[in-house]
Amino acid sequence: MKQTRRCSECGATDIRTTTVPAGGGHAPDLLPGTHSFWRPGELEIYICAACGYFQYFVPREFLGKVIESKKFKRYV
Repeated sequence: MKQTRRCSECGATDIRTTTVPAGGGHAPDLLPGTHSFWRPGELEIYICAACGYFQYFVPREFLGKVIESKKFKRYV
């Protein structure tokens, strides 16, 4: 969806996007080990305005921190 600008579920092209904090504090921490005290990790959200399908992506600036974090394991 992010690269094609087309919904992978319904094929629509009306895609909306925003960036949101990845949590922590009183919310679930979706990117543990990627944030500092002053700046939480972030996620990009892409939503199809036609069917509601959505996907999360880790912004490039946080991707290296995910790779370095001991909280994430390689999926085999």
